[in-house]
Amino acid sequence: MTKIFKQLFVESMIGPVGIMTIIILSGLLTIVPDLSKEQSKKDAYAEAQRLVSYIRMFRSYYNSDILEKVKKNSNLKINFNHKEDNATLPLPATLVHDIGELFTNGSDIKVQMYSNFPFPNRSKRVLDSFQKNSLAYILKTQSLEYSREAIVDGRPVLRTSFADFLSANSCVECHNTRLDTPKNDWKLGDIRGVIEIDIPLNHSQVNAQELVYKVLSFILLNFSILIIIYYFHMKRKNKTLRDKVTNKDKILSEYKKAVDSGAIVSKADTKGVITYVNEAFIEISGYSREELIGKPHSIVRHPDTKKEVFVEMWAKLSMKEVWQGDIKNCAKNGKEYFVHATIVPIVNEYDDIVEYLAIRYDITDLHQAIDKANAAEKTKSRFLANMSHELRTPLNAIIGFSQILQRKNTLNEKDSNYVEKINISGQNLLSLVNSILDFSKIEEGKMEFHPSDVNIKSLFEEVLIMFETSLNEKKISLSMFTYKDEESIFADKQLLKQSLINIISNAVKFTQHGGKITIDHKVQNNLHTFSICDTGQGISQEDIKILFDPFKQGENAQTNVIKGTGLGLAITKKIITELHKGEIWVESELEKGTCFYITL
Repeated sequence: MTKIFKQLFVESMIGPVGIMTIIILSGLLTIVPDLSKEQSKKDAYAEAQRLVSYIRMFRSYYNSDILEKVKKNSNLKINFNHKEDNATLPLPATLVHDIGELFTNGSDIKVQMYSNFPFPNRSKRVLDSFQKNSLAYILKTQSLEYSREAIVDGRPVLRTSFADFLSANSCVECHNTRLDTPKNDWKLGDIRGVIEIDIPLNHSQVNAQELVYKVLSFILLNFSILIIIYYFHMKRKNKTLRDKVTNKDKILSEYKKAVDSGAIVSKADTKGVITYVNEAFIEISGYSREELIGKPHSIVRHPDTKKEVFVEMWAKLSMKEVWQGDIKNCAKNGKEYFVHATIVPIVNEYDDIVEYLAIRYDITDLHQAIDKANAAEKTKSRFLANMSHELRTPLNAIIGFSQILQRKNTLNEKDSNYVEKINISGQNLLSLVNSILDFSKIEEGKMEFHPSDVNIKSLFEEVLIMFETSLNEKKISLSMFTYKDEESIFADKQLLKQSLINIISNAVKFTQHGGKITIDHKVQNNLHTFSICDTGQGISQEDIKILFDPFKQGENAQTNVIKGTGLGLAITKKIITELHKGEIWVESELEKGTCFYITL
């Protein structure tokens, strides 16, 4: 019986639903009568508004139509004593007052009119507290209405007073000129008094409670039937569930076999103490299961692994997040190995961490391959640097002796031409060797970097003086930004200068005769942006992808005429991005020119 009760009211939604239903219905016993009362007040107020609007419409019609015709076509008088004098018609206000009395007789609704300035025939009338309060409130605030609930003759009533305005000039003239007027300075729009409408409230609280009781009984009956149906359903479901659990256990067992066969698996408690290891863990670590269970995971930690790795790992796990990373471990025999680990916090039904599941994969071979590749890269860089140093000595001698020969006057024109070609070839080869040396220094992290405040005006003057001759020879027009004399940028002047020379030399090289080169500079939020644009043949989108790769050149329309090493832009990118932590990119389209951008 206890088990059935637990299944019905604790482990299923029937218990909470039933409790919530009882709470809601109990609340309805209180809320519904109140809502009924409020609705009754709203209905009474709406009825009062309609009634007073009818009275105003009738009075307006009586005043503007009937009385005007009477004045023009008869000798009838218009006064409040029409009941005593047969030759007298009632005043508009008197007519409304009489209609109010007619409503009062034999009706639950009561209509009254009263004012702070009554005519003598009503001066003896005594106002109750509501009437005094409503007059005072409407006259003081110029409000259109005043409404309160009250008990009249033992019945709840909604009493609403509506402001009665002087809405026509004939009314103002009448009130100001009558001999018995209590006041003769009335103006159009003044509040003459109020029209009070009293409407009984039809509270159906008892009926509402009876309705709620009936609804509650109906729901409880259905709830009881639901419990009976659910009871038999749960008996059948429990059997089905047991069968499913058995099947799931078998499936999970297969999953576990699959994971154990390809991964290094372990579990640990909340303190990092090992509670389970699979055969792969035992095999790679060299420890037995007995040696691992109950020990912290630090038993296989390699001393080279930085402590920050584990600090970051535990910080993430404590937030119930999955951690992934590479870890260097040490086997029992001292052999090191690398694993890629995924550690998952396992939580209970209260969202508390109860253990950690770690799935690792052996990546020792991958790390060894990376180490070999890095070593080969360093060997290549050292070879290029050494070779560059070795080549520069004989090259400097060749260039030096060729320049000495050029200064001699004994050479004929043919020999002088040969010497000049030797000198140019030597200079080109020396430039190539220097580029290789610079590239190797940057790759090995040995390039000297000395940033300081660099005057932009001075920088560009030094760069552009190198291109005066070639610009004039190709009749290339140069458009230059306007710079301030004191404007500066924090950078390594020589390296930034070398980068600008590399880009501008390409612009000059690939811009056709009579073309244009534009150099611009902008500063926003301390970010300097340089742009160098030319009207040359442009670069295809495929070539842009490899433009900054070393020893590669794009298939420019002029590459059959002009060749290079493919190192200039590679060095420039490393100077800008690696040393200056800036950015460099290119935008180009064939036949429409090229723009290089540098941000620092």
